[in-house]
Amino acid sequence: MKRIAVLGPNPAWQKTLFFERFRYGEINRAVEMQQFPAGKGINFCRAVTCHGRSEAMLVQFTGGENGEKIRDGLEQEFMPVHNVRTEKPTRCCTTCLCRATQTMTEVIEPSYAADSGEVKMLLDGFEDVLDDSDAAAFCGTLPTGTDPALYPRAAQFLLEQKKPLLLDSYQNLRPVFEMAIPIYLKINKEELSAMTGELTIEAGLKKVFEFPSVRFAAITDGPGKAYASNGKRLVAYTIPQLEKVVNPIGCGDTASAVLLSEMLEGTDPFEAFRQALAAASANCLSAFPGSFSTTDAAAIAAKINMTGA
Repeated sequence: MKRIAVLGPNPAWQKTLFFERFRYGEINRAVEMQQFPAGKGINFCRAVTCHGRSEAMLVQFTGGENGEKIRDGLEQEFMPVHNVRTEKPTRCCTTCLCRATQTMTEVIEPSYAADSGEVKMLLDGFEDVLDDSDAAAFCGTLPTGTDPALYPRAAQFLLEQKKPLLLDSYQNLRPVFEMAIPIYLKINKEELSAMTGELTIEAGLKKVFEFPSVRFAAITDGPGKAYASNGKRLVAYTIPQLEKVVNPIGCGDTASAVLLSEMLEGTDPFEAFRQALAAASANCLSAFPGSFSTTDAAAIAAKINMTGA
C-alpha cells in the first residue's frame, strides 16, 4: 500500500455545536456538542483511512491544552502522527450548525507563530517520514507569523527524493511551484482567485499552468460545479444535490485525500477527481470531518456528470 507524508502544520481542537435554528444577534442554545481533533492535515489523514487505498503519516505542531487534547484524541483514533510541541497554544475552532437551514457559521481562534527551532524540528520530522513515503501532501495555511519558507523548505526534500506533491494550500507558494517536482493542486475557487488574481476559473488555471511543475489542478466550489485540468483538457463536474447535509466541514480535505490516493494507484486523474468529489459529498453526511461511507461515495460518484474535451 502506498504511503503519504502529510504536512499539516496548523491543526485545531474542533467544537461543533448543533442548533435546531441558529439566529444571528440572539442567544442560541445548542442541542448537541461534539469535540474532536481537526484541521486540514488531520481531516486529510482521516479520509485516507476511510478510503482505504493508501496510508498516511501526519506531521504537525501541537501546543498547550488544545494541543494535548489533539494528541490524546488522535492516539484514540490510532492515527500515525509526528507531533512537534510548541510553546504557543494550538487554536480552537467552533462551528455552529443550523439544522433548519443546513447552514454553517465558523469561529476560528487566532493561531500563533512557531519559532525557528520548532520549525526545524517539524522539517526534520517531515524529512524522516518522507523517506518511507511515496508522495507528500501540504495541507492548509501556516500558523500566523510562522516562517513562510516552511513549505518551500519541505518541498526541497521532495525535490531531492524525486517524489510528487499534492498542494492543498495557496499562500506564499511561488518558490514551491518553481521547483522541478510534480505538483497536483487541489484548492477551491476562492483560493484560486486569491492565488492568481483572476476572477474566472479558466483564467486562474491558465496562470497556474504557466508553471511546468503543475501536472494537474482540481478546483472545487462547494456544491457547485467543480473543474479539473491537466493544462490541455478542462473537465467540468456537476455534483448531485444532497437531500440533507449533516456537516460540510472537511469536504475539501476529503477530496484531496481521495484524489492523491487514487492517483498513486494509477487511476486517471480526471476519474480520480470524480471519486474525490463523491467522497467529499459523502463526508457531508457525517458529523465527523474526513469521515465518510464508501458505499455512499460510490452511489454519489455514479451520479456525477463529467463534461469537457
